[in-house]
Amino acid sequence: MKKRGLKGQALIGTASSAAVRGMGFVLRLVVARLLGAEAAGVMELTGGAHMLALTPAAAGLPGAVSRLTAKAKENEQRDLILCAARQLAVRSALIMGGAFLLLSPLIARLLGDVRTLPGLAVFSPCILFIGVAGVYKGAAYGRGDPWPAALEEVSEQAVRVLATAALLMLLPALTIPYRAAMPALATVLGEGAGMALMLGMGGRLSSFRGDERLPGLRRQIRRLALPLMLNRLSHAGMRMLCGVIIPLRLMAAGLSQGEAVSRLGMLNGMVTPLMLLPGLFCGALATVGGPALARCETLRGQRRLMMKLGAGAGAAGYPCAVALYALAPWIARQFYRLPELSPLIRSLCPLAVILPLEQVIGGMLTGLGMQKKGLQASLLGAAITLMCTWILAANPHLHIYGAGYASILGHGTSLMAAVIFLIMREKGEQKPLPAKG
Repeated sequence: MKKRGLKGQALIGTASSAAVRGMGFVLRLVVARLLGAEAAGVMELTGGAHMLALTPAAAGLPGAVSRLTAKAKENEQRDLILCAARQLAVRSALIMGGAFLLLSPLIARLLGDVRTLPGLAVFSPCILFIGVAGVYKGAAYGRGDPWPAALEEVSEQAVRVLATAALLMLLPALTIPYRAAMPALATVLGEGAGMALMLGMGGRLSSFRGDERLPGLRRQIRRLALPLMLNRLSHAGMRMLCGVIIPLRLMAAGLSQGEAVSRLGMLNGMVTPLMLLPGLFCGALATVGGPALARCETLRGQRRLMMKLGAGAGAAGYPCAVALYALAPWIARQFYRLPELSPLIRSLCPLAVILPLEQVIGGMLTGLGMQKKGLQASLLGAAITLMCTWILAANPHLHIYGAGYASILGHGTSLMAAVIFLIMREKGEQKPLPAKG
């Protein structure tokens, strides 16, 4: 498939993301109708452990492969990069998958419900499937061809939805632990189909086995991937910690435990997803923008592309923020049947601008090889978020608004730090070389 321009790549990524999210909504309806409340609760308990297990395999390698592929000049070099990355993905996935399977009984006990064990055990192959497929998707984005990744994501989600419905309908007599494991098994089937599709489109790479260049490439990929993986882990860790801290601080402000948990659900389950709406477009823009920057060979070209990417993020974020502010009362009444939610939606509207800009600028840093700077910006923002949440959420006059303001301050700090790193890099590139003699 021919290489496409940045706008075409972003549109393809946006369309596939919209299709995947639409099927995800259908999947939630299928699970709610067929699984039952108790089994659904057991399934949700396993979700956090699944995400934690997938992060080392799914985060880092695709971004590193995307950047290196974008900078490679010859097809043979691109194939060699893909071969080295696939070896890394398989090795790390086998280690992580085996460890996850062996530790499943312990994880189930830590989760507080041994009924999660079947759902944990059946999920381990996903680590391999997602890791290998992610490497191929990163290579496709690096070549400027988003179609393989788009087809893989849509196909995987379609198989997942159909398999979930089929398993729950065909096996109605299963006990709760095994019924709760059926969505995880469907995910394994979907991810396996996605990996098979990527392998079929990616071609064979057996000719590079034993190539003396592979060890050096694997080391280079690991160096690039590690900051990206730590970045993703920091986001997951911050979300988990905030989920624990916010109810505690709300209770310190005078709310009961039930009220505190309810307010947390309003913030994380109702309002924050609205602020992520621009990510439908900006996620694709960040994914294709990084490799495009890596392919730019001149500072002027990079600057022009960064301006386009920033303008695209702003064009998605600002109208969304204005619309959410204007429609907040209607959304609160019609969608959630909670009129008191309207002020909270309006208070968090700045996030609809900050989050897409942060996402796209993070992609820029990756494309420019500044993953460590991106990690530093994320860690700084996470620290500010946690500190401000601890202080503001316990204020009796703010309550859950304090937690929302803490999120705005944290993400705003991360965005400002990332912008400063980009400005410092540009000034360093423009600095004239010292005269000889």
